[in-house]
Amino acid sequence: MNGDFSLIDWHNIVSSKKNVRSKNNVFVGKVVDNYKDDILVINNLGNIKKYKIPKAKIKEYNGSEVLLNINSEELKKFEIFDKDLGIVDSTIMELFVKSLSYVTGTVKIGIDKNLSLVFDSSDNKMNLNIIDPSIFDFSIGNITKNKLTRFLYLLKHTKVFAHNLTENNLTLSILNKNENVFTLGKNANPSLSKLITRSDDIQIDSLKKSIKLASDINKDE
Repeated sequence: MNGDFSLIDWHNIVSSKKNVRSKNNVFVGKVVDNYKDDILVINNLGNIKKYKIPKAKIKEYNGSEVLLNINSEELKKFEIFDKDLGIVDSTIMELFVKSLSYVTGTVKIGIDKNLSLVFDSSDNKMNLNIIDPSIFDFSIGNITKNKLTRFLYLLKHTKVFAHNLTENNLTLSILNKNENVFTLGKNANPSLSKLITRSDDIQIDSLKKSIKLASDINKDE
């Protein structure tokens, strides 16, 4: 197929991790995600390399491989790095989500005898109750110290995880101190929240609480 990329079954290409090959017949990597104007390609041979390649640089999809109209020497300009974009390796993500389907029961995590997290799971439904958000001690780099910016940043990189949950028939409810904040995965019913998330797999139960939770998790002052 050549030219009209809207007719390509990108879902199948991503789920099958189809190979990508350059114009000079060099293996580039495998397609692990699809965006409106780009594809995410990862090469796990040797040093892991990740590329966000514009669809405009695709010559055709021949049914087994995505063929580019650029040589391998031109790929460097499309290389991306985790520290810059916060992209999670899709293979690791898939393995992690699949492992959740085998988890049952309740797990409680505390710091200095104070309860921080409660995770429980049964019948493909999971609840993560965040009692103390400071347990998540990670930074989002130089992102502006603005609550809404932090929220949208986290939301952007939750889409892949939420979609993987749906693919595996799983639902994860995220609570903050026993109050629903998000529903991710199979049973998510986005309705109005889809206008914000642009995802069928993320339901915002409380916009105010979700922004507050994102801010609390990412405190770097």
